[in-house]
Amino acid sequence: MTTTNPFLDETWMPRYDAMTPELCAEALAAALPAARRALGRAERRPETSWEGLLVAPMLAVRPVFEIWGALSHLTSVANTEAWRAVEAAWLPKVVALSQRLSQSRAIYEGLTALLAEGKGLEPWQRHVAERTAQGMRLAGVGLPPEKRRAFNAAQAKLSRLSLKFSNQVLDAERETRVEVAPGEEAGIPGDLLQGKGPWRLGVDFATFDAVMRHAESAAVRERFWRARAGRASSGKGNNAPLIERILALRQEQAGLLGMADFAHVSTAQKMAGTPRAVESLLAPMARVGRPAARREDAELLAFAKEHGFKGRRLEPWDRAFWSERLSQARFGYDEEALRDYFPMERVLEGLFGLVEELFGVRAERQKGPLHAWHKDVRFYRLLDAEGTLLAGLYVDPYARPGTKNGGAWMNELRGRDFETRRQLPIAVVCCNQKPPRGKAPATMSFYEVATLFHEMGHALQATLTTVDSPLCSGITNVEWDAVEIASQFLEQFPYEPALLRALSRHVKTGQPLPKALAGQVVSKRTYRAGNALVRQLLFAETDLALHARAYARRGERAEAVMRRQAKRLLPAPLHPDDHFLNAFTHIFAGGYAAGYYSYKWSETLSADIYGLFAHATPAQRRKLGRRYRDTFLALGGSRPAAEVFRALVGRDPDPAALLRLEGLLPDEA
Repeated sequence: MTTTNPFLDETWMPRYDAMTPELCAEALAAALPAARRALGRAERRPETSWEGLLVAPMLAVRPVFEIWGALSHLTSVANTEAWRAVEAAWLPKVVALSQRLSQSRAIYEGLTALLAEGKGLEPWQRHVAERTAQGMRLAGVGLPPEKRRAFNAAQAKLSRLSLKFSNQVLDAERETRVEVAPGEEAGIPGDLLQGKGPWRLGVDFATFDAVMRHAESAAVRERFWRARAGRASSGKGNNAPLIERILALRQEQAGLLGMADFAHVSTAQKMAGTPRAVESLLAPMARVGRPAARREDAELLAFAKEHGFKGRRLEPWDRAFWSERLSQARFGYDEEALRDYFPMERVLEGLFGLVEELFGVRAERQKGPLHAWHKDVRFYRLLDAEGTLLAGLYVDPYARPGTKNGGAWMNELRGRDFETRRQLPIAVVCCNQKPPRGKAPATMSFYEVATLFHEMGHALQATLTTVDSPLCSGITNVEWDAVEIASQFLEQFPYEPALLRALSRHVKTGQPLPKALAGQVVSKRTYRAGNALVRQLLFAETDLALHARAYARRGERAEAVMRRQAKRLLPAPLHPDDHFLNAFTHIFAGGYAAGYYSYKWSETLSADIYGLFAHATPAQRRKLGRRYRDTFLALGGSRPAAEVFRALVGRDPDPAALLRLEGLLPDEA
């Protein structure tokens, strides 16, 4: 059905180019009252069945959350004050609808009865019903009225604070500029320096990373480091007070639920189950990572001093620069020069070639009007070997500081649904690469290549699902600490020399990456792996400590907690002006609160899975690829992730797999 309001369309490709803030508000104004009425009908006559207790409530609220999903997507890729105003105005009403659904006593009691009867449910339906009931308990369905009102008030405040946190990070990145005067530009990649100086450059990650690794002036590097490290840490846009309020509200909610702290709330629905299980995963990693990182830093300082560094210690703005110099000395190539071997179009071609080889799925780029949110967006139709359409995929590759969120992500725009309507899934992969300049093609750093593979791994799980119910297709209902498995699995493949060469084609010569150079790129995988590990452990353990009452000290501010964790984990303390926490959107404005450890949890399982492929023949890899597609990519959230892992691998995970892959433990192969 096509309607005049693009937010209400059910056509194959959404009309993003026709969506406006005004039409979004109009759509929500119509959909919200209808959703409340429909949910009321579902609650008044709850049939004790899958259809009555899970499908009917989902259908009641689905139009609202589809509109809200489109709005959230547009605020992440085309942010304006007008979009923000709509989001802020309607957020409380959408949160209230979500709370009404998750706290419906009639639906919860019906689910409890349905599960107790043990009849009429397929195994996958029982799994979804059990997780739904557990989610409702954690959302406060069992609280008495007074406590439930307090819980809901806290949730409403949290939603507003998280939105404000995210917007203030986005504003800081848009507004921050660092000046580079003529004579200071030595080493900075030329594509960042357009025209004559002085140059005013942003602090988006792509620009910041290039400057930190290549600018010869330590003063320039320091200015950039301070600008990025200080995002959202001063003035009206200071996120520090928001952090304290967010943490207090989460702790308040945990207390109302009768749980020790928010870390227990968060892990209850994840594979880990408890904070203690997370600690059991992270502690051995820290024991291996800390001494490795200290050795690496001592080696880096010695190298820097041999090559002219005069200081007693390396400052934060020195480490990337000297790390790049040591890397070039050891591996014989410059990361920035490597870009010329990776034009984006060639990388995408090679990536889709791998997807077809492993999973039997072909990507066909769609021509003509895409009705997308920006002219640089492209759309691909995903087809099986017989040419049957399976799904759609948007790719939004380039940075747009100030209107597009930083980093990279995948989002499900439409989920697979053949239970209530004929709908194929559509996903989007967003990256923040440098756009092409003039006639020169867009090129990618190797880090950006690996990031693209990572996000495409997410997209494949969202689009190649064969589950027909929207309640568990794609990544829906997948435990949060298992969501990164598919992404981190695919991210391993660019480190294979043969594939790395297939992804490359020099922009001037048309030649692939030389074999020797490809081997060096792969060898660099374990370069300073100890530092990379302890940095991720710092984020994960700080997140857990902030949300676990047992860790907190009376009156201790959030930044002090992070500094305490850093002193224990890192080779050197955090710089006094490092305010990273103020821009840590993953845990304060995303889905990773008391769950940032999920990256390491998933990485461990994905490394174990990749080990099956690493030494397999081409024929064996194709067979494994089809099996992987039929398990991790197909089953979505219809089964517990631990069962899906065992169905693929045939055993429980090996906790040392990741440390071996990163060269921090000897390979047993």
